[in-house]
Amino acid sequence: MQIYYPNLQAIEQRSMQLENAQCRHCKVTQQLVSHGFIRKKRVGAEPEAVGKRVFCSNRNNRTGCGRTMQLYVESTVRYLHFSGSCVVAFVLSLIAGLTVEHAYDLATGTATPRNAYRWMNRLRAQLSAYRSLSHRAPLQDATAIGAANHSARLVSLTSTFKALLQRFGQPLCAAYQSHLQRSFF
Repeated sequence: MQIYYPNLQAIEQRSMQLENAQCRHCKVTQQLVSHGFIRKKRVGAEPEAVGKRVFCSNRNNRTGCGRTMQLYVESTVRYLHFSGSCVVAFVLSLIAGLTVEHAYDLATGTATPRNAYRWMNRLRAQLSAYRSLSHRAPLQDATAIGAANHSARLVSLTSTFKALLQRFGQPLCAAYQSHLQRSFF
């Protein structure tokens, strides 16, 4: 079953057509039930619907497994308050040569960069998944290698994201999640 959709209307339409859909956990059909919206708290705004839950019903003589699945809008990064475009803006700022603190402030509008380093760790943890898409490590250009103020890990991250941008284009996070049907990080 597809996880990422272009917009909330597409998710709503899919959740109305669940009768022949198969549960990805137990592989049973005709047991999925729409189970409400997933809402994310946004900075300075009311919670916003970013997806929908689907329940494999084991109630009322149904034989489902009782587990839920989440369907998301493709620009949403699960378990993150900010959208995928903020994460991509953060990485693009790093590619442009900004410090981690300044890039995070520019991308999110948050003065304290404590989550920036968490984002960096999560991005580094996904490097092998990002690089496996091209089946070879992207080559680093001469300007990235010669950057004396960047660590080797940051150079590796920026060269990998340059290759991802060439492959998926903008909006990177939404295109990545929609095409591969897996979380950006």
